[in-house]
Amino acid sequence: MEWWIWLVLGVGIGIVELSSVTFVLLWFAIAAVVTAAVAPFVHSLWVQLLIFAVLSLGMYFASRPLAKKWRRTRTFSTHLETRVGHTGVVVSGAEPGGFATVRIEGELWSATCTEPLRAGAGVIVKDAEGAILKVAPAPDNRG
Repeated sequence: MEWWIWLVLGVGIGIVELSSVTFVLLWFAIAAVVTAAVAPFVHSLWVQLLIFAVLSLGMYFASRPLAKKWRRTRTFSTHLETRVGHTGVVVSGAEPGGFATVRIEGELWSATCTEPLRAGAGVIVKDAEGAILKVAPAPDNRG
């Protein structure tokens, strides 16, 4: 196949990739452009197709672990995570393992604690899971 056909194919796949933003077709577009570069030296259509297939599938499968890692990596803190370390006041108390309501910077949150929480007591946020804060009594509240 002529080199320019591979180039047109690569550009076409690249345009489709830009409109979909999935990064799946990117490797096929790159493989088509590389095949266009070697096509003048490799005259067999079957060898060109083999080069295209090996390159595109190789790059695709080689990049999957990296793509999965990037999808899992968060680059920003959630609203809950920014509350860790802040102090607040218990609005409605609870026994250990129960759900209390705490006020942190003017916002009401559900919270759990391994110790009893009494209304009016100070707490410090230790962790956040789901929509629940895990708190501990503030150091000045311990008796």
